[in-house]
Amino acid sequence: MPLESWRLLDIGAIDPLETQTIYDMIAQGITEGESENTLIICWPAKPLVSLGHFQEIEADIDTKFCRENDIFFTRRVIGGGGVYLDEGQMFYQLIGRIDSPTTPKKIDDYYRKFLEAPVQAYRNLGIPAEFKPVNDLIANGKKVSGNGAGDVGDARILTGNIIFDFNFDMMVKVLKVPNEKFRDKIAKSLRERMSTVLLETGSIPDRTEVKEDLIRLYEETLDIELVRGNLTSWEKGRMTELRPKYLSDEWLHWRRGGRLTDAKTVRISATASVGTSNFKTPGGLIRTTVEIVDEKVNEIVISGDFFMLPNEAISQLEREIRGSSIQGDELLKRIRIAYSENGIESPGVNPKDIETGIRMAIGTV
Repeated sequence: MPLESWRLLDIGAIDPLETQTIYDMIAQGITEGESENTLIICWPAKPLVSLGHFQEIEADIDTKFCRENDIFFTRRVIGGGGVYLDEGQMFYQLIGRIDSPTTPKKIDDYYRKFLEAPVQAYRNLGIPAEFKPVNDLIANGKKVSGNGAGDVGDARILTGNIIFDFNFDMMVKVLKVPNEKFRDKIAKSLRERMSTVLLETGSIPDRTEVKEDLIRLYEETLDIELVRGNLTSWEKGRMTELRPKYLSDEWLHWRRGGRLTDAKTVRISATASVGTSNFKTPGGLIRTTVEIVDEKVNEIVISGDFFMLPNEAISQLEREIRGSSIQGDELLKRIRIAYSENGIESPGVNPKDIETGIRMAIGTV
């Protein structure tokens, strides 16, 4: 007897924007008692660029190139980095109650359990995939699937993909880079560290067969029954309501952080300075911009392509840090308090990493 019954939405190709709003909408529906635990299988009918929840669009995405080439872009409700997405990928999106018996509470355990199915789906294609913390699937030393998770209300979301084929050239073009030499380095790194079903096997399998195998594997690994269904009228209405938000400047630029985002490392006066840093951790890049006045943190903006739960944690962390002395260990203590009191989880990023990013920005490392 399966542990739970989940709905299956086998949607196929859909509007690019809807690939990002649909799981947000269902998470809201679960929270409001209008939706049930759901597995979605879909892919974008046209290309898009999906920006991570904690990223800064001006720093990470070449929006001018995207507009000139009719590539839709938006910010998603979960973390990670900016990525180019198209019909060469098949998305699996799982949205379930956080208190579901299928759902481990610790995010690391959740990733491991909820990625068992795609790992096996790759293996069934003859590709020796394995789970690599924090949230990657790798085969032959290369990443073959990108995954991310986040909480919205009472629901936890996992999004990931089976990458049949990938447009490496376009991925490099949509990213914001300081110069073309750096873009070339990114292109080389992508090809060295990422692979696809086509590159691993020499062919692209029947998408329907892979999809049905993945569905079966999710039933087995999560001990659930998947029942095919459709969106309800409430869900369709909420999807329509979400469109303006995902297209708005407010949503696209919410991590802008006012005047600090564009600041350089400069001393403003004898008692004030503004600094920025980029600190790479196992969990992703931490970009920090800090204003120091009288040896205290007056303002701070933290962004990057890491994952952090809950989604409001980044704002809670910034609030706790403001007012902290940069002398002694007060800064680290405040960061740890924010983690503890707000139940913050950030796979691959710990409080000491946050402190290091700040101290790099203010020149005290």
